[in-house]
Amino acid sequence: MKFEYIPKIRAQESFGYIDFPDKFYRFIDEFNIVGVRWLQPTTISASYFLRVLQEGSSAKARGYGRGNNKENDELSIQMQDFYHPLLDHGALWKVKNDNVICTAMPYGDRESITDGFYRMVNMFHYPETMKMEFLDDKYRFRINGDHMIAIYCDSSQENFNPNCSDKELRRKAIQHSAQGFLRYQTTTGSYVRDRYVSEYAKRRAHGICQLCDKPAPFSDCDGNPFLETHHIIWLADGGADSIENTVALCPNCHRKMHTLNLSEDVEKLLKIATIAD
Repeated sequence: MKFEYIPKIRAQESFGYIDFPDKFYRFIDEFNIVGVRWLQPTTISASYFLRVLQEGSSAKARGYGRGNNKENDELSIQMQDFYHPLLDHGALWKVKNDNVICTAMPYGDRESITDGFYRMVNMFHYPETMKMEFLDDKYRFRINGDHMIAIYCDSSQENFNPNCSDKELRRKAIQHSAQGFLRYQTTTGSYVRDRYVSEYAKRRAHGICQLCDKPAPFSDCDGNPFLETHHIIWLADGGADSIENTVALCPNCHRKMHTLNLSEDVEKLLKIATIAD
């Protein structure tokens, strides 16, 4: 799927959908957005919408369906029943790691919007990995709609294999890095750490705390050195759940960072995380 380039400044001059440029660029920056496809997904097929969310920007349209010379993946009315209850003022966004998310700004209360989402999921037999979140108004860059929502597929935690090779673990950790708001669950008010990123941070430390440079104080039940994953720039402060922002610390140093968070320690850990890759 092709996406439009987003200008670094004055995007409102290129697109006619931006009423609040400051909110637009906050959304772009904090969600790691690099491209947009406006007025979607209401003109694509339901199956193509799912594949785009699952596979990212590399998902290919499959042309016309069997016995149907009027509709194809890129020109379909399947999603239009959900325009007003859910997908009003919608867009598809390409994230820096090539994932794709969907946002919309529908009218109505949270209950009716949530009901519309689950009706869509049930009608098209979408998997449980398809999620919807209500976003903060600080990102709502249009005057339209009552709420801004995000729809995405959260499949990063499926089939997690902690015993995969170092090469495969690194590949998956990079792929799952920097997923921005997708790691924040508004329903619980907490952050969800990616297991591949966490495991990779521990494995590349080779059993040594990356702050005090001492061996892990003990081993876990599987015989692995016990270290804890730490986000150098805290997630609550806008830090990314990425390999460049995670290190492995002993419990004592981990507690120290969350109590003191000394600038010299932060600087050391950021340098280590960068050099490690």
